[in-house]
Amino acid sequence: MGEQKTLYRIVFRGDMSFEYEPDEVRENLRNLCRFDDAYLDRIFTGEPAVLKNKLTLETAQKYKAALDKTGAICQLEQLPNTVGPVTVATIELATEQEPHQVATPKTATADACPKCNTPRDGALNCPGCGIIFAKYDRARERQAALDRAEMPVNPAPAQATSAPVEPPDGPSRQPLPRSSTGESTDALDRLFAHLDAHREQAFLLKAFLTIAAILIIKAALGGLIGFFLLFLPFAFWIGIRIQAQNSGQPFLAVLREHITFMPVMYAEGEKKTEGAAWVTYSLIFTNILIFYAYELNVNPQFIFDNLIFLPENPTALNVPLSLFTAFFLHLSSGHLWGNMLFLWAVGTVVEKRIGWQRFLLFYMLCGIMAGLLSALVHYLFSHDALHGLGASGAIAGVMGIFAVRCYFKSMVFPLPILGIFALILPISLKVRLNSLVIIGLFFAMDLSGGIAQAAGTSSSNIGHWAHIGGMLCGVALAMLSNLGEEAIGERHVEISRQVMSKGGDLYAGEESMRLALQHNPDNTEVMLLLAQLLTKFGPDPEGDELYRQSISRLIASKPKEAMAAFRDYYDRTMQPVDPATQLRLAALFQQADDLPWSERCLELLADNPATPAAIRERAVYQCARIKELLGQVDIAMHYYQIFIDNFPESPMIAKAQARLTAG
Repeated sequence: MGEQKTLYRIVFRGDMSFEYEPDEVRENLRNLCRFDDAYLDRIFTGEPAVLKNKLTLETAQKYKAALDKTGAICQLEQLPNTVGPVTVATIELATEQEPHQVATPKTATADACPKCNTPRDGALNCPGCGIIFAKYDRARERQAALDRAEMPVNPAPAQATSAPVEPPDGPSRQPLPRSSTGESTDALDRLFAHLDAHREQAFLLKAFLTIAAILIIKAALGGLIGFFLLFLPFAFWIGIRIQAQNSGQPFLAVLREHITFMPVMYAEGEKKTEGAAWVTYSLIFTNILIFYAYELNVNPQFIFDNLIFLPENPTALNVPLSLFTAFFLHLSSGHLWGNMLFLWAVGTVVEKRIGWQRFLLFYMLCGIMAGLLSALVHYLFSHDALHGLGASGAIAGVMGIFAVRCYFKSMVFPLPILGIFALILPISLKVRLNSLVIIGLFFAMDLSGGIAQAAGTSSSNIGHWAHIGGMLCGVALAMLSNLGEEAIGERHVEISRQVMSKGGDLYAGEESMRLALQHNPDNTEVMLLLAQLLTKFGPDPEGDELYRQSISRLIASKPKEAMAAFRDYYDRTMQPVDPATQLRLAALFQQADDLPWSERCLELLADNPATPAAIRERAVYQCARIKELLGQVDIAMHYYQIFIDNFPESPMIAKAQARLTAG
């Protein structure tokens, strides 16, 4: 028999703090507990709703403190004494008549931490070593899956004379032969366990399977694509109507989310504050300038004889020179602008991440490799010299770099929905796909077109082999420069942002944050996100330390973010940061005309005798001055007196005495 324990539950009866609006409380509960609209409607009827059940007093108080911050007034109610071990409840909501649970995994019942043996006491993470119990249990389940995958399917019985054991629901069935299902099941178990433990490989596998599925569908339904495009505008219009009606949003607002006027793909979610891609813009400007100021005003034969690759009139000088000049030339304005739009779409994203020097070098190398490979393949299969021009080979190289460095990013692929009317009103449907899928499809189409050209079954003048050569060169350069590792770190930063801003699996979010910090321990943004996550449901020593480190690093470079982080930190912990940083924060708040927060920072220093004397001297005097400005004259005089009593040798003593006398 288990020990008899007193348990509690947290009940909400629709009461709210007077300073909160009902809609605000609903939204706060939605964000904290992941409730849907239907269930929120149920708990705001005034009937008792059990938000947490079967908790120890300490755990119940922690959850109630978190729920109180939402504006919902909850009560702790003692349950009748229960015999048995205390279970750790999940975030759940239940009316007293009808239980309801949110799909959050339950932590296993346990009396002590499996790592350091500290009593759990119903906490989400260990008070001793800080591990999150649910995450630990998930890791244990993952290892169990691996262990099951390694076990033989039909182990031999311990004794030959043992009788078969029948399950409660009837006689046991004979297992199928290993060759028919056992090996495949075993292999699938291993595969899923491996992919669960190696998220990046799972991500890449999913992208390649998506590419394969799209190509198969295209091959199977290629003749019907025109039919589908004909009815696409009507289907799109109906879909937007339905979504607007279901979400309650205005029709035009939903429409804006799903259409674009950009005629070329572009990366989604790029920060505008990451700096300008000057080399990309310079390359675009140079190509445009060369076409309109030079190509249209010179004899085309001179260009064909000397500047395209290979020149029609080759010499020892113009052949090597044409390797560079060819990818700054274009055949028509359509050719030019199509290439420049693609360069803008991928170049601006890549340059910001690898730097302008490497970007320019890689662009040139990819352009050269594109020209060489296309000329070589053409000569091998047709025994003739190839004459080509255009920036598409170099741009394909940038796409190859993008595929390695930004493989995780989503891209918007515009799909025209107005047919021939798109020439008048260029509206396209936003088709969001992973960038690796889109670039992979481009490569597959180029490979198919290149093979057809080599086999002589296509007369297209598109430089497919130039695209292939440029893209392969870009991929190779990116991998040799270890850009893939940088990409993994950034991907986990993106996951961390989404988890904290849009919600999701907090344990997976924590795992991504820690992986991001492994790749870049100085990433202050992720450090702050992890601090917010670890302290989401209560104090956490690691989270508090991460907050302090983040604020200390942000205060010099991003003071506004440092102030916001301190507000968040103080609301969660009611504790100061280190004295020097605290004093700088007080000055920043004062400069921002936020006197209440400046006063709070100074009080934390002035009221603590352990504050270093030099810092406390300034804090006490400045605290008195701030309180005067806030109209708290009596309290200000009190601090002036503290200053005079404790720092009689200060150069500010005369001013303090004068203020005290005047007060």
